Amino acid sequence: MADSTTNRPAPTRMGAAAGAAADAPGFTPSSILALGFAAAALLAALAAPVPEGWNPASIRVAGLTVATVTLLASGALPLGITAVGFLTFGMLLKVQPAAVVFSGFASGALWLVFGGMVIGVAVNHTGLGERFARAALQGIGNSYGRVLTGIAAVAMALSFVMPSSMGRVVLLVPLVVAIAEALGFGPRSRGRAGMVMVAALVCFTPGGTILPSHLPGMILAGAAETLYGTVFTYGGYLLVNFPVMGVLRAGLIVAVALILFRDSPRKEAGPSSARTALKRGEIRLAAILALALVFWVTDTLHGIAAPWVGLAAAFVLLLPGLNLVPAKTVNERLDYASVLYTAAVIGMGASIAASGLASELGHWLLDLVPSESAPRWASFMALSASSALMGMITTNPAVPAVLSPLAGDLAELTRLPVETVLYTQVFGFTNVVLPYQASPILVAMGLSGVGIGEGSRFTLAVTALSLAILLPLEFLWWQWLGLV
Repeated sequence: MADSTTNRPAPTRMGAAAGAAADAPGFTPSSILALGFAAAALLAALAAPVPEGWNPASIRVAGLTVATVTLLASGALPLGITAVGFLTFGMLLKVQPAAVVFSGFASGALWLVFGGMVIGVAVNHTGLGERFARAALQGIGNSYGRVLTGIAAVAMALSFVMPSSMGRVVLLVPLVVAIAEALGFGPRSRGRAGMVMVAALVCFTPGGTILPSHLPGMILAGAAETLYGTVFTYGGYLLVNFPVMGVLRAGLIVAVALILFRDSPRKEAGPSSARTALKRGEIRLAAILALALVFWVTDTLHGIAAPWVGLAAAFVLLLPGLNLVPAKTVNERLDYASVLYTAAVIGMGASIAASGLASELGHWLLDLVPSESAPRWASFMALSASSALMGMITTNPAVPAVLSPLAGDLAELTRLPVETVLYTQVFGFTNVVLPYQASPILVAMGLSGVGIGEGSRFTLAVTALSLAILLPLEFLWWQWLGLV
């Protein structure tokens, strides 16, 4: 998608959605096909008979979800328009009350997205991003492989100290974009796409194998203790998941980026700007970001959630007297499409849960899992793959909420320990088959201008190789630990 447009001029906005909307010449045959399929899904949901015992609203939610996911995955419409479409048809079809459909606007994740975008604008406007990029390149060199490895290492390190994957993304991606520009990688280049996708996926995917660093992991831990009396400790969770699905998966992500987005730097970053004195704006921005990072890291002490720390940082950055984000750039460079997308996806997950569709899908999953007569490796693979499939249907944050109540039945069916069945969810909610499943991935793409097609190819490749290589290795690791 971006390969043929490497040398195009940068769009005036930060977001890919806005640029795509401006550049799109019209509907293509594939986009028309996707729109037709989405419309058919909506019509089928309205005309389909309601199965006995089902909530009628769950059928309408299913149709709207299929239509929305089709448009998000295909990129048939700009991201913001697809998001508005979900909200519009959610109300027209009365899938759930407005408080549920629009619940994303009350979610902290949306305001963390907004805060991250403001931070990104400030980083570029003050020149702090370019300074950081040149300083970083002096340490890791200009080799594309070394740059990707360095980005992955920083993202992994942030996962141990910063509890929000969205927070990690909005802090790291503007700096990664600055490094890309220092290397000569333009907004639509392969090199920039690879760097951003490595940062986003390592923040979300391997980062999710660290218990306090991922919201779905905390939901899983809470459900395990409440429902089954199983307590996940920090060290135990790390030992079970981090070696394979953390370290090895991070290496796999870097390898895929090297294959799909291999590129050569167009220029070398000189040392001069990194050594000159900091400007007043850079000092102010660095102080605000440092203070925000301190509050993010110590959230368990003061109780202020990551979104409100990010929003507070954005508020300070927007103050006119500081001149860190000039007023005219707010409308010119903030990608509101990503904000709308975040609200729509959160509302979609809430609607799926409230309608009872998630529960019905979870029980349907019981019929797909091998019985006790199947080998343990087959049960392990089926449970892990099924959790990844559930993430495509309900989005990743909803996976533990849907599957945890079924863990007892699944354990009895497969003769695996309940703890093992619970742990198989980690692969599902940390794996991203398509970018729409995880709002931090879409936000990273929106902040940097990476297209839906590029992001989808990358996540599909990582998923395929994870299933083929990492899941068998994970089974052997768990077998050595005595879990299977």
